[in-house]
Amino acid sequence: MIAATQVRPMTELTPRDDDKKRVSEILKRVDQLIKTNEYEQAVRETERAKEIDPRNVYIDAYQERLGVLIEQARKNRELEEVRRKAAEEERKRQEEERQKRDEIRRKEEAERLRRLEEERKRQEEERKKEEERRKQEDEQRRRETAVKPAKGARVPAKVFLIDDDEKLLNIVKETIEDEGFIVSAFSTSDDAYKALKTETPDLILSDINLETSTMGGFSFYEKVRELDHLEEVPFIFLSGLSDEVLVRTGKEMGIDDYITKPFSEQSLIATIKGKIKRYRQIKSKRKST
Repeated sequence: MIAATQVRPMTELTPRDDDKKRVSEILKRVDQLIKTNEYEQAVRETERAKEIDPRNVYIDAYQERLGVLIEQARKNRELEEVRRKAAEEERKRQEEERQKRDEIRRKEEAERLRRLEEERKRQEEERKKEEERRKQEDEQRRRETAVKPAKGARVPAKVFLIDDDEKLLNIVKETIEDEGFIVSAFSTSDDAYKALKTETPDLILSDINLETSTMGGFSFYEKVRELDHLEEVPFIFLSGLSDEVLVRTGKEMGIDDYITKPFSEQSLIATIKGKIKRYRQIKSKRKST
């Protein structure tokens, strides 16, 4: 009788088959790692598979493939680094060029503004010279056209008029001139004082509230009285102020008269004529003695 032999079931795996299955699972993970570019982890997985089945040719193929991929990745990184440095150098170069262009534009703009300022100053100087020339010509014409009085005839009285209200200044000037007086009109006490240093009018008529001048009415009066040749020239304040304290202050300082706006032309002319008449009488008596 033949002894029965023990038959192994077909479904039972041998140790060798089990290793192959484990290696196959590992290599599947390696495939996934390669797809996601996780090469270092893939290398570790192939090494673990190699420990399980050192003679598996598929593992060798994966390791060789990984070697190529890792080398290619290294070259790509180096190439990317070269490109990054080149791009950085290009960016720096462009930034330097931009800064140079900006500096050139800044200098050009500064030069343009400097030239504009020089041109503005030049035009301002020319305007001032032209204005001074016109003033000199006007003064020369005034002198040339002035009618010289006949021998023995009375010389027209000269009035200095100061008021920072241009409209009122012109009205009063025309009113006084219509009466035959020679009028020198000024919009500031500063300009009037410069002229008074070399001229002697028969009367000074000044606004008290001179806002556009460095000297107000009272200060202007005191400066005028410091000039010897103007010590006795009649000085009248013309103002819209009606404060009794100011009026009294002016009279205490020696003001010859005080006319408050609004005033009538007749009253203004009468006051001017009276002061000038009295002033000339005093001068005439002094000359005769």
